[in-house]
Amino acid sequence: MTGGALQRCEGSGTLAIGLAVALLLAASGLASPVVTPFPEYVAEEGSTYVAVIPLDDWVEDPTAPDEDLVWNYPRGTTLRLGLTPDRHLVVRPPNADWQGTETVTLTVCNPVGECASQDVVFRVDNTPDDPVIEWIPDRVAGEGKPFPDVDLRYFGWDPDGDDLTWNVRGGAVVTAAVADGVLHVEAPDGWIGRDPITLELTDSTGRTTSRTVDCVVAKGAPVAITSLGVEGILIECGATRILIDALVRSALPLSTSERERLQGAAPPYDAVSLALVTHPHYDHFDAGYTARFLLHSPGTRLIGLSGAVDALRQEARWEDLAARVVEIPFSPGEQTEMHFGDVRVAAIHLEHSGLGNVPNLGYLIDVGGTRILHLGDATDSLPGSALAAAFGWPALGIDVLLASGRWVTGGAEESLAAEAVAPRFAIPIHVAGACPLSRSWYDVGDAALVLLCAKGSSWIVPPRGGS
Repeated sequence: MTGGALQRCEGSGTLAIGLAVALLLAASGLASPVVTPFPEYVAEEGSTYVAVIPLDDWVEDPTAPDEDLVWNYPRGTTLRLGLTPDRHLVVRPPNADWQGTETVTLTVCNPVGECASQDVVFRVDNTPDDPVIEWIPDRVAGEGKPFPDVDLRYFGWDPDGDDLTWNVRGGAVVTAAVADGVLHVEAPDGWIGRDPITLELTDSTGRTTSRTVDCVVAKGAPVAITSLGVEGILIECGATRILIDALVRSALPLSTSERERLQGAAPPYDAVSLALVTHPHYDHFDAGYTARFLLHSPGTRLIGLSGAVDALRQEARWEDLAARVVEIPFSPGEQTEMHFGDVRVAAIHLEHSGLGNVPNLGYLIDVGGTRILHLGDATDSLPGSALAAAFGWPALGIDVLLASGRWVTGGAEESLAAEAVAPRFAIPIHVAGACPLSRSWYDVGDAALVLLCAKGSSWIVPPRGGS
C-alpha cells in the first residue's frame, strides 16, 4: 500500500520540504513502516510454489511510496526465497518431496532508515504418494532351466516411508508367487515362449502401483540385452552379467535409487562378471563411481583404456582393486583378445568419432553362443570395406551390433552396419532423447532393427535359425 502523506515531487524546493517533513516524522516516531501480520501460507507436497506474495499489499509507510521501500529476507533457509523487481516474494520448496514448516522473518526499511519486521509461516503438508516400482528386468531362463529368483524389495519403495506389500497376478502359462518380497517363477516342462505377469506394490492406505514383467523361456542359453541409456548396456546370460559403459555418476537416465543400486552392486547389478569401458569420457566412465562399484562387487573384472585405469589409480583403496583391473594401452587398428571363463572378449582399437586421435575401444563379446559387437564412440569416417578387411566382421557371424552415429543411420554411402559388420540385428545407442518414431531414419542394411528406447528396455536375442 502506498502512503498518501508524502508524494514524490519535482524541484529542489519541494524536495527540501519533503526531506524536512520526513525528518520531522522520523523524530516524532511516526516514520517506521507498518507491516500487517501475514497469514500462514499452506501448500501441498509437490507444489511448484509455496507462495507468491505481493509485499506492497502488506506494508504502510507515511514517508515513502512502496517502490522506495527495501525488503530483506534471510538467506540459507530451507525454502527457496526470491524477490521480483515489483516486490513479489516468491517461495518455492527445495524439492518436490519436501514437507514441513518454516518461519521466515521479513524486514522492510524506508529511505530514512526506519525498519519493521514481521514473521511469516510457510507450511507444506504431506500428500500421500503412490508406491514406486523401478524397472525390473524380464525373467529369462533357458529351456528346462529354472528362473532365477529376484528380491523385489530392491525394486520398490514408498515416498512416504510406508510399509509395502508385494503381490503378483497374471501368468497364463507360468506360475508366479511372492514370498517375503522374493519373486519365484516356474514354467511347465518343455514349454518355450513368453508369458507376462503383473507385479503390484501396495501401501497401508491401499494405494497401488503395478508393473508388467515378461517371463521368457528360450532354447539354449538365452541372452538378454538391456539398455540403461546413452551407451550403457547390461548383458545377461544365465548367471553371467556384463556391463558396458554403465558406471557413470549422472549421465544415465536413472533415478536416484536406481543409481545408488547400481553403485552398490544391488540387483540386477549383483554378480557382474565383467565391466567394460569404451573410453573415459564422463558419459561412459566415472572413476569414483566405478571404484565404489568394484568395492561392492568383488567378483567383477574391469577392462578399460589406460586413461580410465590411470584415473582409477587416484581413487582411495586402489590397491584393493588393482588385481581385478585389465589395462589396455591404445594401439590404433589392433585388437586385444581375452578369455574369462566361458566368455570371450576382443577389444577393438578404433579412434573416437569426430575427435581425431582420441582413443576408443569397441568390444566383440561371445557369450552363450551369441556374438555381440559394441562399438562405443568408434569413428565412422573409415570406409566400410576397409573396416571389413581389417577386422573380418562380416565373416564372423555377428549376431548383434550396438553402435551410434553413421554406423546405423547411413547417408549417401552404403550403411556402415551392413558393409563393415553385416549383423543379424542392429541396436542404435547414444541416441539423444527418445528414438525417432520412423524406422526409416535408420539404415542398417539387411539387419533387423531393434529399438531399445525406454530406460530399462530389454530384448532377448533370438537364436540363430530362429525368428
